[in-house]
Amino acid sequence: MKSNRTNFEIANSAMKYARSDHYNGVNAIYRLAASVPLSQKNCTDSGKNQVKWLVGKLSELKVKANRVNVLEETLEINFYPKGFQMVMTKGQYVGLLLEFAEFLDNSGILGIKIQEDCYNDAPDDSVKAVRNNQINFFPEFDSNCFGLNDHEKIRIRDCYLNLLSKEVA
Repeated sequence: MKSNRTNFEIANSAMKYARSDHYNGVNAIYRLAASVPLSQKNCTDSGKNQVKWLVGKLSELKVKANRVNVLEETLEINFYPKGFQMVMTKGQYVGLLLEFAEFLDNSGILGIKIQEDCYNDAPDDSVKAVRNNQINFFPEFDSNCFGLNDHEKIRIRDCYLNLLSKEVA
C-alpha cells in the first residue's frame, strides 16, 4: 500500500482494482478493512499498549469494528456487514468506500488507511440462499449496516505479539 495516498484516493482505486464480483448484484459484501501501522513492532509492551489504545478508540466510534488482527507490521481492522449488504454497480461500491474513507478520516486514529487487500477478497456467496427481502441493496457505511452491535466486544486475533484477547478487550 502506498502510504502517501489519501483514503479517498484509495477508495477511488476500487474503480480499477476491485474484483467485479464485489459489485455485480450477485454477491454480498464480505468486509471493509482498514489498517494502522504497528509503531513499535519489536517492542511487545509498546505493541500491547498500541493495541489497547486502538481497541479503546474503535469502541468509541459510531460504527464499531468487529475484529483487529495483530500482524507483524500492522493492525488490520475489519468491519463486517450486519445481515446481507449488497451493491449493484461499481459506482455504488465506490460510493460506499468513499463513505468508509470519510469515516476513517474522522476517526481520530492517526495513520489509518483503507486496506486495499479487501478488494480481492472472495465475496460472501451465502446471499444466494436468502430471499430478496433479507438483502439490503442500498448499504451505507453506518452502524445499521456494518460493525458490532452495542453489547458486543471487538475481537482481537493475534498473529504476532502473542496477546491474549482478555488483556486487550
